[in-house]
Amino acid sequence: MAVPTLKLDLAPPSTFWRLNHAFIGWTALAAGALLLVVSAGVTLRAYRQASNAGREEGATRAQTRHIEESQQKVVEQLRNVDVAKELPKWRLAERIYSERALPWSRLTAELERSMVPDVRLKSLQRTRGSDLKVQIKVKGEARTREAEAEFVEALQKNAFFEQVILEREGERQGGGVEFEYTLAVLPVPPPYKPLPQYGPASKLPPKPVVAPPKPPVPAARPVVTRPPANFANPARPTIPIQRPPVQAPAPRQMPLAAPIPGPTNAPAFPYPPQGVPGQYFPNRPPRPRPQPGNPNPGGGQ
Repeated sequence: MAVPTLKLDLAPPSTFWRLNHAFIGWTALAAGALLLVVSAGVTLRAYRQASNAGREEGATRAQTRHIEESQQKVVEQLRNVDVAKELPKWRLAERIYSERALPWSRLTAELERSMVPDVRLKSLQRTRGSDLKVQIKVKGEARTREAEAEFVEALQKNAFFEQVILEREGERQGGGVEFEYTLAVLPVPPPYKPLPQYGPASKLPPKPVVAPPKPPVPAARPVVTRPPANFANPARPTIPIQRPPVQAPAPRQMPLAAPIPGPTNAPAFPYPPQGVPGQYFPNRPPRPRPQPGNPNPGGGQ
């Protein structure tokens, strides 16, 4: 009888850990090392922040202590100050500061903004009133009463001035009005606005344009002709000869020749026959004929 075959598997069953235990182990080790590095960095950062905070706290305490000491010194100095003696200096300093708060450029710009035609200012003076406000004393003159009224209205409409006070007004010699005003300035003036490019036009009629006189034309100088010098006798100048002006000759006309009686086929000016000298020119002596051996029959050699 045969022995039966037994199917036995003595190996343990396969699991995820048994299959990947090496990878899982190295991964866990790397994660632990990374966590250790991160925790060390966070700890070092917290230590530095704590150290810096301690230093800042120490510096703040030292600064606070220094401020307290300076404050105590200032309090001691103020206790030792003689108020009755230093009060005039403080008032003068306050006055200078308040006057510098309103510069002359701003004051003149606002006055220029309020100017009207036919009015001019002669003097300006900046003072302080009893209420410690800056005031401007203005002296000027106007051509007419209407121009002065327009100037006062322009000053009252200007937001820079708080009040316009009339000090004096009178007639000006030669016509017009003289005036003196006191202008009170606001303690806190409004912001500055640029001035217009062109001011108001004058209401007076334009003056007639007078052409400038023409310069006199200088008289022509007579031309003096000096006679040419006499080189033979320099002491005696040569008197120039006055010659009459040369006139162009009249065109010459040739007379028409009278017809010579004769045959119709004869020429108008017949030539003398050859061999008959003096026939055409009766007043001319006959010309001698050249002889053989004498080329010059006129007698010349």
